[in-house]
Amino acid sequence: MNTYRIQMNCGQISYLCEFFSEYEDEQIKTTLLSSNRVQAVFEAMTVLHGEEAVKHLKQVFQQSQFGPGLYYTINKI
Repeated sequence: MNTYRIQMNCGQISYLCEFFSEYEDEQIKTTLLSSNRVQAVFEAMTVLHGEEAVKHLKQVFQQSQFGPGLYYTINKI
């Protein structure tokens, strides 16, 4: 299993933090490490490689209630 630090940026970071603070599905598990007004850092444990994990997280959030209406970035750091 791979472990990555994932940085997320958004003007409404609370929605991303709430959604991903203890998110888990069959491919990835995330835990919130830190956050401020526009940025959050998560630890992601996954079987996916780095860029695949980022792509998966983007797809998952895009399908959430707030995903289609927010501008956000998700990157591996």
